[in-house]
Amino acid sequence: MSKLQIILVVMVAVVLAIVISTYTSSTSNTTFEDATEKVNEKVKIVGTLDKSFAIQHDPLKDANLTVFKVIDKDNYSQVVYLHSEEGSPQGLANSESVTLEGKMNESGEFHADHIQLKCPSKYNEEQHSVQ
Repeated sequence: MSKLQIILVVMVAVVLAIVISTYTSSTSNTTFEDATEKVNEKVKIVGTLDKSFAIQHDPLKDANLTVFKVIDKDNYSQVVYLHSEEGSPQGLANSESVTLEGKMNESGEFHADHIQLKCPSKYNEEQHSVQ
């Protein structure tokens, strides 16, 4: 085998390893109801903040824990326990949409380890409409 062939084989192996790693580590989009059937399996849930439930964050008790409720696409509301090294996410109360990655435990609690917020649009239709 020539050096060029060896390099090509190694490059193909690296690309295949990256593709397989990405495929196996990806989480599935689901709802809270479906997550109860996938206990301790990492899932991704997209929803909106339930503003009828106060966001709870006590840095003196546990600076890495934030508790809030999210309503999923099936209109089901679930308490979420977010464990984050950064503490409570800024802009959570004003977010349009919340994407959570985490696991449902045996007692029906959803523990998230990653959150992504969609900020409200700064576009104001009344100010920018064509007359």
